[in-house]
Amino acid sequence: MRPPDAEVAPKELPDPGESSPGGRAGGPGGGPSGLSPASLCVIVLTALAVVAGAAVHLAVVFLGIAPPNHLSQRHATGISRYLGPEFAQQWKLFAPNPSTANTHVHARAQVRMPDGTLSTTRWLDLTARDETRIAHHPLPGQAYQNQLRVAWNNFIESLDGHGRPTGLYGSLMRQYLVRIAVQRLGPRADGGAVRRVQLRSAVTPVPAPPWSHQYVDTRTSYLVQPWWTVGAEDVR
Repeated sequence: MRPPDAEVAPKELPDPGESSPGGRAGGPGGGPSGLSPASLCVIVLTALAVVAGAAVHLAVVFLGIAPPNHLSQRHATGISRYLGPEFAQQWKLFAPNPSTANTHVHARAQVRMPDGTLSTTRWLDLTARDETRIAHHPLPGQAYQNQLRVAWNNFIESLDGHGRPTGLYGSLMRQYLVRIAVQRLGPRADGGAVRRVQLRSAVTPVPAPPWSHQYVDTRTSYLVQPWWTVGAEDVR
């Protein structure tokens, strides 16, 4: 036991500037100063690359949604390739554009009869057939709702100024339409084997409502495609 009158030595507190075994700030290895020059160079270059990429992305998106100008028209192809389809601006979810015309896809086939002669079937309304299948159906199939419509729209978008499909995408959509037509018509029609098919669209504008004074020509217009040969892979 210590004597009652003995003085207790004050406890020494650690200096905040001194390093501790735990590696607090101020000691060697703490903060950016502890990184090697190579690591600092990598971090700086990565940050610069992220900032530059973000700036380019924002600039391209701005040109894509801004009113047409000299710069956006000059680089329209590059802007379109970059934005679509991941960054395309699509507002139909919030403000859908109602269709102003009813589009039906028709098809007919050229068949080879048992005696070797060729015969042409009448035009069949494939869209009307799909609508009949989904009418009053509680769970209509996706193929009958959108397959033909989407394929035809994509094919039309691939046509050039002369009405010919362009590039690999246009060729694929043409082949896809051939297979859809053969699937709807069957490998045989009117007693003969299907050899070629021809498609056309019948577009009928929706008439104006009774309260509108706008004149709408509701006559049906047709866009007829050439005959397309049916291959063995199209009738599987």
